[in-house]
Amino acid sequence: MAILIWYWAALDQPEYALPGPAATWSAFLGLIDDGALGWTLWLTLSRAVVGLGLSCLIGIPTGWALGTWTWLRELLDSWVQILMAVPPIVLVVVGMIWLGPTTGVVILVVALVTLPLLVASIRDAVLNVDGDLLEMATVFSKSRPWTIRRIILPAVAPPVLSALTVAVGQSVRVTVMAELLSTPTGLGAEVQQARTNLETADVFALSVIMAALTLVLELCVLRPFRHRLTT
Repeated sequence: MAILIWYWAALDQPEYALPGPAATWSAFLGLIDDGALGWTLWLTLSRAVVGLGLSCLIGIPTGWALGTWTWLRELLDSWVQILMAVPPIVLVVVGMIWLGPTTGVVILVVALVTLPLLVASIRDAVLNVDGDLLEMATVFSKSRPWTIRRIILPAVAPPVLSALTVAVGQSVRVTVMAELLSTPTGLGAEVQQARTNLETADVFALSVIMAALTLVLELCVLRPFRHRLTT
């Protein structure tokens, strides 16, 4: 249905304004024929993975600590909110001032955009663990590792995995945006070049590729990971 609506909407529009499904498909095949699409995808995906990985390395223990210790939560909560409110475009500009137009800017922006989401989600998940279950574990003299494994992790895993799913989608989008503004390579740079040349069909084709990339990550990586942790 959506493709039909797209087709009818594009009939009365010039291709540079709104390319139809056929033009977009032809542009997609053209990108494949160029031979550089695989390398471009690899660059974008690797930058997103590295940025998100850094965010997880910092955000997971930080969020856990904020949910555990009140004094640390009072100290850092305002900084988490400030970082969450900063527009990604500002981070790109600051990153370019610090690092120049390099891959490091993309990784830095992805890490800083996804970090507050992970920290806040893990903090809230730890805070919302059932206090009665924790008290019961204390009454029965259960060890701290047992309490974490049997009570805290099962309660924390679902919201954290949901936040991680959102963070993965964010990391791909932010990577493309940062590439568009700061590097000559990657999907974002391809979008920028297509926009400059008024190759709107290429922009649509690249958008479909980005959406497909996010979908593949969800179906092939995140969903099996969630299933494994929750069974």
